[in-house]
Amino acid sequence: MTCLLFLLFPKESLALANRLSGRILLSVEENGEAWYVYPEDKRRYFLGRPADAFSVMRELGLGISQHDWQQIAQAGMEVDGNLELARRLSGKIVLQIERNGEAWYINPVDLKKYYLGRPDDAFRIMRELGLGISQENLAMIYKPGLFESINDYSFYEHRKINVNEKNYSLDIVEIDLKNPNLEILTLKADQYQAKSLAEYVFANNAFAGLVGSYFCTASSCGGLNYYFFPVYDTLKQEFINEDQLKYWTTGPLIAFDRDNRFYYFKDSREFKNQADFEDKYKVELQALIGNRPRILENGFNVLIDWDIDFTQIDSRHRRNAIGYREDKDNPGKGKLYLISLAPASLDELSKVMQSLEFDFALNIDGGHSSAMIYNGEYMVRPGRNIPNAIVFRQ
Repeated sequence: MTCLLFLLFPKESLALANRLSGRILLSVEENGEAWYVYPEDKRRYFLGRPADAFSVMRELGLGISQHDWQQIAQAGMEVDGNLELARRLSGKIVLQIERNGEAWYINPVDLKKYYLGRPDDAFRIMRELGLGISQENLAMIYKPGLFESINDYSFYEHRKINVNEKNYSLDIVEIDLKNPNLEILTLKADQYQAKSLAEYVFANNAFAGLVGSYFCTASSCGGLNYYFFPVYDTLKQEFINEDQLKYWTTGPLIAFDRDNRFYYFKDSREFKNQADFEDKYKVELQALIGNRPRILENGFNVLIDWDIDFTQIDSRHRRNAIGYREDKDNPGKGKLYLISLAPASLDELSKVMQSLEFDFALNIDGGHSSAMIYNGEYMVRPGRNIPNAIVFRQ
């Protein structure tokens, strides 16, 4: 087994599925789980147990005539066979429709055919021919489908929506705060550093993650990445930019206690500081993130024109937000939503969040910083590394 562990740059990530088309991938940083990148749609299919793998392979198989089958050299043969035909079928699973529908895999590496035989035989061959890949690189390759759920407490969905006669592409992750095993982490990289969302997510065995708050890029900050807004690092149990909590320029923030209860503060001065928060509510702070401007409070659009610049008013690109919908029977323990919307201005984002009937929403960094992960997959692919993020594990 060879191994693919290089770190992709954002522009290169878009071509990864094409480069790995037809390959069997083994997730070396997990349990060696096997995936097949189907050449027809460039998506990865989970192979699971031998019987599952065999079923997937037959479902995705392509019928081939006996004449064509005979022209492709078999593994172990010294002859090359019909290389033009083998290249055309490279990475595909072919079925001998004129025989008993026996399945063969055309290996893209040597352009030879491998007999898949029974489920255990097929599984063994696929693992022998597999290419090791890191979690982060595997996350760049989409799975099939626009809906995914790992349990009753969360799901992801991609859909098109129309609000005020404008069309948007919406990626949304719903997370039920009543999940008894849920942990919410707001995290920051080392000072003046940045890393990919996948690094935040996978290093903490999280099932979901979203880009964090605004920051100043190294190119415009004298070679250093700099945070503008307060973030509480859950693991280090420390604030970054804690002094910003007392300035009105910080804007709104959201917090969670150790029981995953949701708190919204329209002005960071209302939060004051960690000690005041914990004493007032008799809880322990678990996570906190701030950003501006205010966009949705108690179901109402509260965006104020003088609080945003012209680029936020006129520029329509990918916007991200965290939405919250209250459970009237259990205050603070409703459902949280990770949102990525495109293309939209900040005002449009606020109106879409209102149309989704959220009670509160926090604007999050967007544009080139956008990134969203759910269940090991980049639902919104990253544009650049980020200095802070919010992730969820169980």
